[in-house]
Amino acid sequence: MKLYGSIASPYVARVVIFADLKGIDLPMEPAPGGMGSDEYKAINPTGKIPALEIEGPHGKQCIAESTVICDYLEAAHPEPALIPADPLEQAQTRMIARMTDLYVAPHNTPLNRMGPNRDEALIEQQAALFAQGFHYIESFMGPGPFVVGATPTLGDCALAPFIVMLKENIFANFPEVADPTAGEGRLAEWWQALQAHPGCRKNLDHYAVELEKFLKWLREMMAKRQGK
Repeated sequence: MKLYGSIASPYVARVVIFADLKGIDLPMEPAPGGMGSDEYKAINPTGKIPALEIEGPHGKQCIAESTVICDYLEAAHPEPALIPADPLEQAQTRMIARMTDLYVAPHNTPLNRMGPNRDEALIEQQAALFAQGFHYIESFMGPGPFVVGATPTLGDCALAPFIVMLKENIFANFPEVADPTAGEGRLAEWWQALQAHPGCRKNLDHYAVELEKFLKWLREMMAKRQGK
């Protein structure tokens, strides 16, 4: 079993955190030839990361999409459970993962692509969309302190890397976008629980280091392009 991707991706980090909390040894390699390459598309036709390669009954098989990979890992390694047995809690933790993808993740890109001239109208628009997304997530969380209960589940693994990324490159640079983990709200309680959980804290600290390396490389590349 092998995971293709880079830990700097919040979607790859989702799988890495999920696997680590389950105690699964999941070796990771970069996508051969890079994302979108013909070489990598021979493994994962979408060309995206992550992708999980397993030995199936008919040879090597590929599983794509981070949440689907987590579902596979849960089914293949049921203990410890990171998807609750209770049907409502299952729905809740999956909703948090899905709403992260739909109502949080997309609003990062327009601000990251903004040049040195601030577009105040765009910033205001994205700040409102982030606030809406965080409201949705808080509304659908179960009893805490984690997204559905007393231990981390799929939803925690999905949301946490995006919060780390937003703290690094959005909340720090755009004060108009409120950090929902500050203060005393439900997401603040959730964030404190993550920081107090040794496994979650270890993984999020590792992700933050790798993300910063990637962002530094990205900033250097952009500076070189602007200098031409």
